[in-house]
Amino acid sequence: MTTRLASLALALLLTACRDDPDALRGDVQIVVAHEGEMMQAATRRLVRHGVAALPPIEAALHTADESGREHLVYALREIGEAEAIPLLRHIALHDAAEGVRREALLTLEQWAAAKDQEARARRARAAVREIQERPG
Repeated sequence: MTTRLASLALALLLTACRDDPDALRGDVQIVVAHEGEMMQAATRRLVRHGVAALPPIEAALHTADESGREHLVYALREIGEAEAIPLLRHIALHDAAEGVRREALLTLEQWAAAKDQEARARRARAAVREIQERPG
């Protein structure tokens, strides 16, 4: 019985810590500010959080430099959540840096072509069409 209670307590603790906003923001800041293994490790941690990682990523896009924004788009690509499509669409249309816009569009195009997640692919195709049809 004691082992069962300890296991339950550990599971509850891990669940509570899983989407800790401070931890998410810390990993987002690592993605923005670092290169290489440190950035990739933080990205992997964000991937494990899935949709919960999207709000702090979106917030960081407002203040990150060009390189940091490219890293954040990469993190969104790795997270792979369809809920990121409106954000990627916005980046592809409005980011000040061509490289960041290109990475966002590339992510949407890759998702649009993916065969394993049809609902996400359908939404990504619609976003790509909208971007391509925009005058400019």
